[in-house]
Amino acid sequence: MSEIVLKAVNLRKVYETENDRVEALKGINLSLKRGEFSLLMGASGSGKSTLLHILGTLDRPTGGKVFYKDLDLFSLPEKELAFFRNKKVGFVFQFHYLINELSLVENVMIPMLLAGAPKRKAKERAEYLLQTIGLGHRLSHRPFEISGGEKQRVAIARALANDPEIVLADEPTGNLDTETAKSVLTLMKELNRKFGTTFLIATHNRELEKFADNVYFIKDGVLIA
Repeated sequence: MSEIVLKAVNLRKVYETENDRVEALKGINLSLKRGEFSLLMGASGSGKSTLLHILGTLDRPTGGKVFYKDLDLFSLPEKELAFFRNKKVGFVFQFHYLINELSLVENVMIPMLLAGAPKRKAKERAEYLLQTIGLGHRLSHRPFEISGGEKQRVAIARALANDPEIVLADEPTGNLDTETAKSVLTLMKELNRKFGTTFLIATHNRELEKFADNVYFIKDGVLIA
């Protein structure tokens, strides 16, 4: 049986303002196994992004717990939680958030340098990842010199920089045309197989189901297996 690497138990998230109260998540239970490639499907506003942000510890739940193996993540001090986030989780967002002033190699190096890796080692890993995703011939290019699909490929390489166990992707193909989106998802599946990394990808595109080992549906903050 595959090892469970990330587990959500009765996750709740409530956003409150002076005039409103929104239950974004309503008792979510979810387990991600090592090496699985899973989709989180749902319409805009269904709770996909909120769930991903909490699973990746970018946000805290109102109630419930998230476990990395047997470790209760939100019981950790903030410094240890930040270390977990940087070393164990890779993030891919709908917008690539690359830095135009830096080369593609330098963009991919950033997470490794933040984690304290030697510059030479970080550069070697960044070059390897860019070659793996088919951009080895554009190492010194800057983000404004490449296409939208290529930018998202670089964002995926950056997410893999610290060799994370889990990659969480929030609508990573949302700004791409159909063919480019397909190529990006195909790449992510290939990387999943190559590195054994667990992927959870939030999307509203039903055509992507054929890529997945598991598909979860979320509606109004409720997860439907």
